[in-house]
Amino acid sequence: MLVAEGPQIIDPPQYSIAWLILAVLCVIVIVVLVVATLRITRGVVERSAYTGRPTDVEGLKAEFLRATNTVGSRFDAGDLDARDAHRELTAVMRRFVRRTTGHDVTSQDVTTLLADDRTRDVGRLIADLYEPEFARESDRALETSLQRAREVIRTWS
Repeated sequence: MLVAEGPQIIDPPQYSIAWLILAVLCVIVIVVLVVATLRITRGVVERSAYTGRPTDVEGLKAEFLRATNTVGSRFDAGDLDARDAHRELTAVMRRFVRRTTGHDVTSQDVTTLLADDRTRDVGRLIADLYEPEFARESDRALETSLQRAREVIRTWS
């Protein structure tokens, strides 16, 4: 006689190794998508940061024309003597070149400025400003130097 044994418990079927491989591939795809998204958006942010910089040459020209006028105003007000005004004007022109070209010319000598086509006009101006800047007394009028500086700024390209 057969005795009925109770319900028989069957082990669940084992998962195939293919599911494990599929899960690993999905994780790899997700990581690649996240990394790619971060790299792409970071590049966009960096490019937009560069577009936000004041690269408009006309805006820079206006800014440095105002700085040149400020030197003249300070001289007229008696805040600067002719020597200091010429020094200040030289510094303004060197900052102008640095802002427009990106090259730091604050410590370059006149020969270097004259050798580069982009900075030749500024080099000529600074060479002319050396005499009133370093001489104890000069017959060079500041207004003449200011006019030349304004002209170099206006014709800069």
